[in-house]
Amino acid sequence: MGGMTTDADLKAIRTRYETAIATAETERAAAIRAALDDGRTQKDVCDATGYTRETVRRILNPEAAEAVREARRRRTKEQSA
Repeated sequence: MGGMTTDADLKAIRTRYETAIATAETERAAAIRAALDDGRTQKDVCDATGYTRETVRRILNPEAAEAVREARRRRTKEQSA
């Protein structure tokens, strides 16, 4: 970069990183869905990727995974209150 790194530089780095992660997650989910559509089993996917069945479930259904995380956050907040 040369010279002092600005706040804008750091924000741009973070944006590029977050975009790359989101793109990779989307591609991963699509590939897993395609494998299942091609007749592979969830066990096949787990064996090939090293992911647990729970991780594959979360990848395929991110809304459900987020709902579980949100419920956990609420419980933790209520317990600490």
